[in-house]
Amino acid sequence: MSYQAEISRRNPTAILFLIDQSASMGRVCPDGLTPAHVLADAVNRLIGEAVLKCSKDDGVRDYFFVGVITYSGQEASDALSHVPGDDLLKPISLLADHPLRLEERTKLVVDGAGGVIERKIKFPVWVAPAAAGETPMCHAFRLAYQTMGLWVLDHPTSFPPTVIHVTDGEPTDGDPRELALMLQQLATDDGNLLLYNLHVRCDVEAGILFPATLDELPDHQSAQLLFEMSSRLPELIVQAARAEFPDRTVVDGARAYGYNAPLVEAIKFLNVGTLPFNLGR
Repeated sequence: MSYQAEISRRNPTAILFLIDQSASMGRVCPDGLTPAHVLADAVNRLIGEAVLKCSKDDGVRDYFFVGVITYSGQEASDALSHVPGDDLLKPISLLADHPLRLEERTKLVVDGAGGVIERKIKFPVWVAPAAAGETPMCHAFRLAYQTMGLWVLDHPTSFPPTVIHVTDGEPTDGDPRELALMLQQLATDDGNLLLYNLHVRCDVEAGILFPATLDELPDHQSAQLLFEMSSRLPELIVQAARAEFPDRTVVDGARAYGYNAPLVEAIKFLNVGTLPFNLGR
């Protein structure tokens, strides 16, 4: 069976985020937040949690290689270029040592007496929020294909890599479907690369998550485009999606896709996509 390879220092896996930072990602939602800020925080939180899970007595073990591509204007960029190394995918130990900055945040914690108190914490930031310009999605997918193509050649026995793409719009530089299909065809001995696509919006109504057929989507070109660009979920991820969204029906054969997802669902969708972060040992 595929998607069974152990994730270890000898056999790491890779997760690559593709984040739309076009102008529309800066719109202010009813809660006063922007998609750009919420998603940057979510990716930073996931990287921080992965660092903690890889931290052992002998240091941070490189169970994962992580990359973040942001795209806006006319180009796609390496959002982790401040981390040493020439490769876009960085070992988690390097990320642990090289956040972009540390921010002071307020966290509510249980006080042990039946209440909660505010506590100041240090929040590491690797990805800064931004929103400007157009939506060069094809540029991002082309860079992702080049990056992941080299990675699978170097790690033929590893748990298949993951690419998680988040956007709120349509590409302004062509049709990315062929590039998405090329990405999905990349594989290790343990299975094909998993490509997730998530379309987000400012709303509180539930979106469409993990559809299995086009009939579940509105008759809208962008909705169908991203569906066709998304992998079918293996059983391991189907189970994770059902656990994360117990009030949803996630059938066998569901796609790694969410459409018109409000930001609260987007965060949970990212939790599903980054399931490999929980499998390292």
